[in-house]
Amino acid sequence: MLSYNEISNCDRDIFDCCDQKPTNDQAGDCCYDAWVGDLVQVTADWKAANAFAINKEIEYLLTVEERDRLKSWYTEWEMTDENADALCRQLELFVLLLQKVCVVTDKTNKAIEILFCMIEDLYIRVDKLKSQYDKLIACINCLKRPELASGIGIMKLLEDYGAKLDAVILSRDILIPQIVSVVEYAYGLHINICEEYGLKETILYWKRKFNCKNCASTEEVTSLSESKIMKSTSSSESCCLEPSISLPIDSNEYYRQLETDYMNRKQEVDLLKKELDAAKEKRDALFACKQSLENAINEVNPANKCK
Repeated sequence: MLSYNEISNCDRDIFDCCDQKPTNDQAGDCCYDAWVGDLVQVTADWKAANAFAINKEIEYLLTVEERDRLKSWYTEWEMTDENADALCRQLELFVLLLQKVCVVTDKTNKAIEILFCMIEDLYIRVDKLKSQYDKLIACINCLKRPELASGIGIMKLLEDYGAKLDAVILSRDILIPQIVSVVEYAYGLHINICEEYGLKETILYWKRKFNCKNCASTEEVTSLSESKIMKSTSSSESCCLEPSISLPIDSNEYYRQLETDYMNRKQEVDLLKKELDAAKEKRDALFACKQSLENAINEVNPANKCK
């Protein structure tokens, strides 16, 4: 097979084997037989180079297709990882806000308890005053003294005092149900947000599921996922599938392997592109040499001398 330098110099060297002033015996076709032999060799080399270039181009296109597929898949996982990180940040912020809410609701519950005790104590004292007032009025009525008649003197003041006691006692029927509702809502709010199975614990549960704080190392997370997969696949009684992707995604072995595969294919595409360009250049040079030989042979072909 001709070397690349020989191919490049083919046009210049075609006529080098011939004398500038051929003898009568040569009759202008001194290189015909040699060029025919060279044409056979160059044609064979060109066909081999053409086949090699075609195969290299197919390999290049298939690798490009695989690279693009891996890039698309890797990009989707990269976006998913970014979304997971953003979700973790939102969950962290949400938990911090809920912790502040829990502090407020806890102190509010204690304040409501104090308020309830104060109101309870108030009405207990009012009931005692009402009992003492009723005894006093009953005692006064038993005396039947004219100066203690109703509506005059001290009796008028006592009757006004009794009316105010009755008004305070009547307010209990309105105020106590409202206080009970406030206590119920306050305790319900605290329980539903801060206690077990509340909103804060639910958010913390999902934070742990997303491994937002990376409590376990990558190796532990990966080994745990693999052990779950082995356990699920080895069980013959049930078909419990476990996810092969563990969070955080950027620490997962599958994600890292996908990134490695994509970068390898990208480098392979660059290398194949250089090899393909070189193969095409060699094929085109051989084709140009083949055409030059064909033209030269046609010029010195003895069959064309008498035309």
